[in-house]
Amino acid sequence: MIDPSLLTEAYAVVLASVRASSDGHVPHLIRVVDVAASPPSSPKPITSEHDGDTIWVEAPPDETYQRLLDAAATIGGIGHVDRNLGLLEVIVRFEGGPSCSVLMTLQGRAHGTDVFCEMESIEAEPAPSILPVLDALLEQLRFAG
Repeated sequence: MIDPSLLTEAYAVVLASVRASSDGHVPHLIRVVDVAASPPSSPKPITSEHDGDTIWVEAPPDETYQRLLDAAATIGGIGHVDRNLGLLEVIVRFEGGPSCSVLMTLQGRAHGTDVFCEMESIEAEPAPSILPVLDALLEQLRFAG
């Protein structure tokens, strides 16, 4: 995962170069920066747990959303993303069972973020328990970032 602050900084450098150029184009690079010289910083581990239908993450909503998106992509297919509303849908398939839609709604709290989770079968079969999905998400959240 790329640190968003690096993209913001890179954009600012390009924008400043365009503004400083006489023709409004990005000038040729004068010096080459060795990106590999500085090792990437790894994000701090986060605490997360669930109570059966809600995941609590010890991180602000924006960080939680990105980590949750990364984690969800490892357990199923991303069905819907809406950062502004704090909504994320992932489609999971149970071995020998139905495909299910897992809808996650994020709500920022004073010391972290609550992620409310609902799962519905998108086939004729009833939805199994959501617990294996939440356990898999927690496992991925602990290593995401």
